[in-house]
Amino acid sequence: MSNPGPNLYLTIAAVFAALIAGSIVRFIALRNSEQSRRRKRLASLRTWWILAVVMSAGLLAGRPGICVLLGTASCIAWFEITRMVGTRAVDRVAIHAGYLLIIINYLLIAFGWVSLFVAFLPISASLVFAVLLLIKGEPKGYIRSAGGLLWGMMFLGYGVSHAAYLLTLPGASAGPLGPAGWFLFLVILTESNDIFQAIVGRAFGAHKRHRIAPVVSPNKTWEGFLGGMLVTSVIAFLIAPWLTTLGEQAGALVFPTPLQSWVVPILLAILIAVAGFFGDINMSAIKRDAGVKDSSNLLPGIGGVIDRVDSLTVTAPVFVYFLQWWMA
Repeated sequence: MSNPGPNLYLTIAAVFAALIAGSIVRFIALRNSEQSRRRKRLASLRTWWILAVVMSAGLLAGRPGICVLLGTASCIAWFEITRMVGTRAVDRVAIHAGYLLIIINYLLIAFGWVSLFVAFLPISASLVFAVLLLIKGEPKGYIRSAGGLLWGMMFLGYGVSHAAYLLTLPGASAGPLGPAGWFLFLVILTESNDIFQAIVGRAFGAHKRHRIAPVVSPNKTWEGFLGGMLVTSVIAFLIAPWLTTLGEQAGALVFPTPLQSWVVPILLAILIAVAGFFGDINMSAIKRDAGVKDSSNLLPGIGGVIDRVDSLTVTAPVFVYFLQWWMA
């Protein structure tokens, strides 16, 4: 593994500088707030600091570090979703096997066995869950358990792991930060879209008259969706030259050179905004079906790991396969 370059250190420093600025703004905004709201917002801020430190450590450790980071997140998310979907006592062996499948899945990425990674989890999870559930000889509740486990594994194991798989793409080795830059580009856009969809939705959708999915996720409005997409597009345009080579590489779609530097990042931002929305409401539907607001209380002020990676379950595969098509 090569040592991290100075550009990566500078980028991480910039992230923490932005976090410091955001913390100051939050402290100022909360100085006259009621105690319960202040406590929740400050707990959320502490969690973001912890996540930033952990993410930075993973980036500095390269692909193995990212695999450990995301593999841990997937395992915790697997624990959360198996508690939410109401699995049966006879499903325990299948649930335990799920942890092993997740670990093997990330080991394939860490060792660069990407051809095995692409097919391993969809095929192995289907077969392993079916066999382990069927040998228990309990048909009542079988389809709910089998479907719930497979659905959770495909999104929280396979979907999230595409963010680590991104680091193995040949085209991702190019750029100011190498593979880390592409990973940061994906994560920053995904999280920015989540944050600004919520901020814009609260600011311009106070009456919630333009809900997109009123039953599944009542707080999702067209104002928030489009506003988040717009802000994410601006961010993509600004950070793409610092993290990627999207404005330099010729791709499957041919644009005039002056246009390519902003058309491709904005196109990716739009894809991430749409994919992130569906990743979010997919997990919202699961939580609503389970009758819970958050997947757990592990991350103070935020909820659980699922609440933090829900959008990434879809944005990561969409981003990776777009890049594979674009760079082919």
